[in-house]
Amino acid sequence: MPKILKKLNVLYCHGLGSSINCRHATQLQAYFQQHKDVLFERFVYKNPGSLDHVWNINEWRSDIEQRIGANKEHWILMATSGASHAALNIAKSQPDKVSALFLMCPGTALGLEFVEGIAPGTLQRLLETGFIEYPASRNGHPALLNVPSLEEYVKTDICARNGPIEINCPVLIAHGERDNIVPIGNSVDLLSRITSNYKDFIRIPDADHYFNLDENIQKKLDTLLNAVRANEQMAKL
Repeated sequence: MPKILKKLNVLYCHGLGSSINCRHATQLQAYFQQHKDVLFERFVYKNPGSLDHVWNINEWRSDIEQRIGANKEHWILMATSGASHAALNIAKSQPDKVSALFLMCPGTALGLEFVEGIAPGTLQRLLETGFIEYPASRNGHPALLNVPSLEEYVKTDICARNGPIEINCPVLIAHGERDNIVPIGNSVDLLSRITSNYKDFIRIPDADHYFNLDENIQKKLDTLLNAVRANEQMAKL
């Protein structure tokens, strides 16, 4: 009788200005309906985005850590944009909890000037007034940002320090070539520093910061999941 494989736990974390109903969340949910051994969850932060509470990346990280720490299971973290900042730090600090990463246009190696991707003059407005409203994307939440919250984001970025990034689980990154918020080169540099033996990169032509999870990406996801399954089986031997 064949062994019944343990279910894989997948947690999807949306980015700033987005929500659990963003395209990546809904497309991943549809994709995982084909995988009977996967438990997929669209994660809800305590503050997914609000104009009444200043957003802080450390709060998102804490929320995710509490969720994956609620049991002894391993988790595949999938994250878009700014949420990748938290996912990467968690994967580095808790290698026993994170079995793989799939990052979409990860928001790494950024300075305060990244807000210019919202609209020209946004950085000047931030520095003059002390805060800005990050606009909601389709089906998303707007967010209130101030200078200290963005400086904290930059300071705690996993790329802020030089040298190798000690993440050894499988890592898959997808990034649009025309991303005007996070340059694709940031992801190339990030992946080159990660120490994992399994690293894969999807360069998406003619795509900006927002893109669909097409057939090519789904095939890469199939391979990533199979690598995690193989690792889980090896751990049982």
